[in-house]
This record gives sequence, structure tokens and C-alpha cells, in this order.
Amino acid sequence: MAKKIIILVLALFLLMNAASALDSSNWTKANVGYEEFKIPPEYKNPYSSDFNMYEYDENIDVFTIRYVNPRIMDLYGYFLEHNSYIKKVNVAGHDAVHFAGYDRYDETNNSKLWFSAGDEFYYIAWRGNQITPTIKEVVKSASKSNYNKTEFYNILDSKYDNYKIVDAIQSQRYDSAPKDNGHHSFISIGNKGYGFGIIT
Repeated sequence: MAKKIIILVLALFLLMNAASALDSSNWTKANVGYEEFKIPPEYKNPYSSDFNMYEYDENIDVFTIRYVNPRIMDLYGYFLEHNSYIKKVNVAGHDAVHFAGYDRYDETNNSKLWFSAGDEFYYIAWRGNQITPTIKEVVKSASKSNYNKTEFYNILDSKYDNYKIVDAIQSQRYDSAPKDNGHHSFISIGNKGYGFGIIT
């Protein structure tokens, strides 16, 4: 009797998973970076789309796929320092970092998921703080990463270390720059004598 109950529960679990699986066969596609991503129907008419980014809305937090390799260091460093929720996850076979935070101006929860496909790095931005089946399906449409888990996180850690070094150098330059108090002295010499003064 116990075996029948276990089999029944297992069958029910499999049926529920099959029923909840997304059918993305009719989704449109968009090229971002070196990948072709499936685009959910609700985001199929983009505000802007080019090699580096697919933006559904002028506000990139609504839904965006971005190729980040050209700016990986400063973007990743910024996200690490400006998000309250950061978690290492695996989504559709891709090691990833999930950022989530609350935007007090828009009064919305927003997420960004960093992952790699092939040798390249991407992120997906969307409204909400959960990794939804729709987001999983978008990630699943990308190529598998060429990095194992350790390599993936080591690359991002290295980029963040470089970000902190660059940030420290820039801060030091700013702190040591002479302050402009807005006052400039002058001396003028002419055929009627000389003069001096301060321009503010």
C-alpha cells in the first residue's frame, strides 16, 4: 500500500511539473551580443534593440537583456554595491548571480540575473524579486556557459576586485585635486599704470 501511495504522489508531482512547464515554441527571438534569446510574448515589441541590449521599455528595469562584456567590471561592481539582495543561484543549468532591490522612486522590486553563455556575460533585468519560469526560459534559450562554477564566480570576483582598485584610485585623485574656490586673482599692466584684483 505504501508503494502505491509513493508512486501516486510521484506521478502527481510529475504531472504538475509538466503542466506548469512553459511552451516557448512560439516566442519571438532577438540577438543580443553573440546569443539568440527567446523573448516572451509580453515583451516582444522592444523600445530599443541593438547588439548590446534588448530593451522592452524605456525603463530598463521592466525587461532588458544586456550583453555586458564591454563594461563588465564597472556594471558588476556597481550592482554589488547598490543592491540589498545578492544570491548565487543556478538557473536552467547556468551558474548565476541574482540581484534584487527596491526602487523607492518607482516603488517596485527589481531584479537582475547575471550569467554566462559561451564565453560571454549577460544580464536580464525584470520587475519583481523572484526568478520566474519566464526568466528561466529566457536563460535556457542561451548557449551553455564555457565556464565551470568556480571559473564563473572567479571571473566575477576578479572583476569586482579591479572595480574596487579603480574606484579607490579615482577617489584618491578627486580627494587630492586642488579645490577651486571660484576666486581668481589678476594683474593688469597698461599705459596708465598697473592694477590687480580678484574675480569671483
